[in-house]
Amino acid sequence: MLPLAEHALACTTHRLTRAQIAAGEHNTPALILRRSGCDGELRSNGVPLWYTPHGGEQIAYGGSWRRVDAAPEPDEHLYLPLRHPDPDGRRLIDVLRAGRALDRNWIAIDTDVWPGCALDATRVELADHRAEIAPPGTRWRPAMVTSPRVGDGNYPALIADGYDAGEDGHLICRFDPPTTRQIVEDLSGPWRATTMPGEYPLLRFDGAALILLEEADRSGDIHLTVDDRCYPDRDGYYSIGAHRWLWHTAPTSPLIDEPMPMRTRLRLQATAVAGRLRDATTRRRRPQPPTASGDSR
Repeated sequence: MLPLAEHALACTTHRLTRAQIAAGEHNTPALILRRSGCDGELRSNGVPLWYTPHGGEQIAYGGSWRRVDAAPEPDEHLYLPLRHPDPDGRRLIDVLRAGRALDRNWIAIDTDVWPGCALDATRVELADHRAEIAPPGTRWRPAMVTSPRVGDGNYPALIADGYDAGEDGHLICRFDPPTTRQIVEDLSGPWRATTMPGEYPLLRFDGAALILLEEADRSGDIHLTVDDRCYPDRDGYYSIGAHRWLWHTAPTSPLIDEPMPMRTRLRLQATAVAGRLRDATTRRRRPQPPTASGDSR
């Protein structure tokens, strides 16, 4: 997001966009967010346009969860001016630069605004990891999942029931500590010697945090860069590659009636039930707003 913002600031001319017209804003350096359902595309409004080496426009893609049975939502076009101060005097460009300096690579944008309103720095939050992978109150169920990012290996997980990560139906997954350690071990196996650098990620523990690393071949030297961080949730589970690794249900075989060991299934189900009970208890304990009372006399 920051490179797009710097491009918009470096340009002396800025294109007129639907988002700017809807917000009624002046022509100023800004980012343009097109939100289509749970997917988002972020662009610079600077001219000349910034293109990739393959000839496409530079775009930062984002996403969120989606209800499987939800009706399609109309597209939204939102305007994020970079130099406009928010009520606290913060500018969006300063927030983005601070996020880069603090190594906060995840950006959450709150798009719940009145139509025609521009988004300022108060609507942008930066973090070093993705904390919420599904909406509060989500029910979880056990399933065997796989992803090309783990060499199509099959792993037991809790998946968000009724939600996915986009139009392609990719699952939102959480993995218990034993499975997480197994994924770490599998991705470090000797089979990597026959793969290209960067073909598969690497996982490393840093205390309780799980660091997701990507390889890059630079003139024969292999460099590792931190792609993401994953912390255990309240149940001790890790959301490895949430919204990024394209998890889907593992294929079944007619020779295998129960692809997930029964003990593992029971452990995952117990965690899901405990989470629902905890959420229900939390809701009951929340203080209720006082009700208005009056005298009818």
